[in-house]
This record gives sequence, structure tokens and C-alpha cells, in this order.
Amino acid sequence: MSERSIIRKGDRTSHGGTVAEGHPTSMLLGREIALVGHKVTCPKCKGAFPILADPGRNHTFMGQDTAVEGMRTACGAVLIASQMVARIGLAQGLSDPAPMKTAQSDTLCQECLEAAARNAATTVARG
Repeated sequence: MSERSIIRKGDRTSHGGTVAEGHPTSMLLGREIALVGHKVTCPKCKGAFPILADPGRNHTFMGQDTAVEGMRTACGAVLIASQMVARIGLAQGLSDPAPMKTAQSDTLCQECLEAAARNAATTVARG
């Protein structure tokens, strides 16, 4: 079974950003535990973006999925854990998710894609 470390407020991302939120009453090694939906600042994409859900994680807290290393934000940044003590395994029968591939669309401009990411949009309407 593959395991991933739990993400906490203050942990970093692959874009050089920082996890800005955590659950105020759930501490791990002195810092708040981050959950899906909590915001992450991103200097590369110039904004704050939510942590996205990742299928196969089998731990929830207060009805929300716990954020773990390898999850992504709405801008595409990957979460990087700063601790290796508390880890969560994948759900039984599932494997690590394949890396996300981002295709460049000929019909959507970069500005529209960035606006959608800033607003945590899951779809972008065309035309």
C-alpha cells in the first residue's frame, strides 16, 4: 500500500507557494492540518487556489478529505509535505493516480485558462 504524508498549514508547493489554511482545531506537530478546499497561495500563478480532491485517499476529517502530499491545487501546483511522521495510505484496491497531463487548447486563450484557475472553475465554457 502506498502512503502519503499529511499536508499542514505552511507546507510548500511545486510552484513555490504556501498552504495558507488549515483546520483550526486539528493540529499535527504544532501546525493545522490542511483539508481539500483549503487555500494555497501561488506566486507563479499570482493568486490563492483551493486544494483539489484526489480519488483514492481514504481519510476524512469533519466531512472533508485530508490533504496529502502529491495532491494538486486548482492552479496545478503539487503539494509538498514538510513532515514524514503522519501518513495516509491509499484506499484498498487503488493505485497511485497517474500524473495529470495538461493539454494546450487551440480554442482557449491563456488568459481564460488563468481566470478559470483563479476562480477554481472545474469547466470552462466555450463560445
